[in-house]
Amino acid sequence: MLESLSIINLEDCKFLTNLPSLREASLLTTLRLDRCCNLVNIDESIGFLYKLRLLSAKGCTKLKTLAPRIMLTSLETLDLAMCYNLESFPEVLGKMEKIKTIYLDDTDIEKLPFSIGNFVGLELLSLKGCERLHQLPGSICMMPKVRVVIGYGHETYNFFEKELSSDVSPMAMLIGGSNLYLDVYYPYMNPNNGIQVCSPNPLMHSDFNLLFSKLRREEDWYRRCRVSVMHFSFRKKFPKIALCCSLFFPAMKRVMIMTFNFRVYINDTLQFSGMCNFMFRGYEKILWCDLEGKVERVFSEQEWNRAEIAFELDFPMRRNTRNGITTNSIGRGNLSWSLIGVYEEGNNKEDIEFEDPMSIFPLSNKQPLSSLSSSLHYVVSLGFRQGWVDMD
Repeated sequence: MLESLSIINLEDCKFLTNLPSLREASLLTTLRLDRCCNLVNIDESIGFLYKLRLLSAKGCTKLKTLAPRIMLTSLETLDLAMCYNLESFPEVLGKMEKIKTIYLDDTDIEKLPFSIGNFVGLELLSLKGCERLHQLPGSICMMPKVRVVIGYGHETYNFFEKELSSDVSPMAMLIGGSNLYLDVYYPYMNPNNGIQVCSPNPLMHSDFNLLFSKLRREEDWYRRCRVSVMHFSFRKKFPKIALCCSLFFPAMKRVMIMTFNFRVYINDTLQFSGMCNFMFRGYEKILWCDLEGKVERVFSEQEWNRAEIAFELDFPMRRNTRNGITTNSIGRGNLSWSLIGVYEEGNNKEDIEFEDPMSIFPLSNKQPLSSLSSSLHYVVSLGFRQGWVDMD
């Protein structure tokens, strides 16, 4: 019987708890499971119905997973909106060129797989109300057609990058004051790159959070120019440093997506450019990652090397106006401040120098952070100047 079916409509079947195998339904083009409020399990065969064009299971409020893997070469529309308990999205095993729209609104998904880049024909990815989703995979940058919607206005996002390295540093960027980590992707990587991005040292979290809270109380900072470039010099291997940036967002209450880009130059040669995107709620966030030299890469034994780290904050938002014109609705954001922390362990202080004019950063209580006294020296950007606090 299943062999001859092209449409299955089980909408509003309140007694359906398990959807059995559909392997024999080889001609199936439409499967509707909308508002099957007690559906908890779907056989994994749903991921391999090669003629399926429409799969809709919106409002299946008890469903936690669709399938572990999918390869639906004819699929055009996937609708899982209002599956409030849906926690995961399947791995996409191969190119799906016919897919046009995916609705994941109001789901409980925390992370999308990198393999969504196989949705090469995707034009719309709707993520409204996805409260647990904090980052899109880097593969979104390789999808030229896709528009991402996360709010209920007219704004959409497009992240397309002409080039993106296959390298990724998973969970390398920490959102300060939280336990959330972001993956870092690389639009460019020098073949002779001698630097790597690492997750922050968890032993330093409480110390850095204390420092961040002090910086927030320095009201004079917010009246200065935002800094987008930091410089220092080093000898031999690139030092192990903490790279922290406080990002200032437009005063908007709705959820938005921003991309944070940073580039590292050594002696005016680009070593790599890193990027991460994340969805934010609020007006200010701190991003923190560690950079360190690779063991096998020594830039110079005797000569000083000049390092430059440049930052860029962007909101890749597009707004469709009434006359049909697409505009940038927000544009670029700003840095409130940036900080380079030089770890004592693994570094020789004599091999690191900061070139810009130095000034002492005025901590609010005038007392050094005792727990940092043996582990860190740090440089804080103040407008076009930098401040050095030596905590020996």
